[in-house]
Amino acid sequence: MRNEPLQAYSLHQRPFQEKRSIYYLLTKEHGVLHGVAKKGIPQFVPLTLFASGKKSLKTLQQVHIAESVPSLMGQQQYAALYVNEITLKLLPVEDSVPIIYEQYGQTMRQLQGVLSRDDLKMVLRAYEQVLFNELGFAIDLDQDCDQYPIEAEPLYRFAPDRGWVKQLESDENLDCAHINASSALLGRSIIGMRSGITTHTVNDWSQIHRQLIDHLFDYQPLQSRILWQQFFRYQ
Repeated sequence: MRNEPLQAYSLHQRPFQEKRSIYYLLTKEHGVLHGVAKKGIPQFVPLTLFASGKKSLKTLQQVHIAESVPSLMGQQQYAALYVNEITLKLLPVEDSVPIIYEQYGQTMRQLQGVLSRDDLKMVLRAYEQVLFNELGFAIDLDQDCDQYPIEAEPLYRFAPDRGWVKQLESDENLDCAHINASSALLGRSIIGMRSGITTHTVNDWSQIHRQLIDHLFDYQPLQSRILWQQFFRYQ
């Protein structure tokens, strides 16, 4: 890579030298990219820059804000930190993900608006869904883990590594090590989720996405979640 122009967002940074930092970027052209630049590159805003280098750590120059946008405050800021954290930790390095990049930009624009609690949930669930789908973790709403169609009346439990497990009266087929009791949904609720992420289905999507995120992160706490919980605790 030699002085290549890029469009990007800064996901995270850490100090490197007195006047420079290491930046973890989401770029339109190369997905997640690591690079060194002067301190002061902002998060949550579209950037243009030039990158050079053959090694994994690039040199970043001529970094400019592509578009001036309102600052994120309160719960929207913590939501954006959450989006950055899951993006950085789930995406491979230097692997182009144009659909995720576009959805990320749309998510940042939506977070700059006035959002109710349900609106905020829907914005985050929509981003997570694109992320899961592009990474091969799409949630099948049509059939259970045994390849049978989802039925309206039975209760199903979501196992992130298997899919929907139909609740049996004896419970003999449930692997308790992999299935969280709080993830149980009636089949009609799963069928309803096929209509997409709406005010009627967002809580069910939130429940299932939370389980999948926890599974993908090996049940390790997310720093952005901790900060968000602290924010609401002291309101």
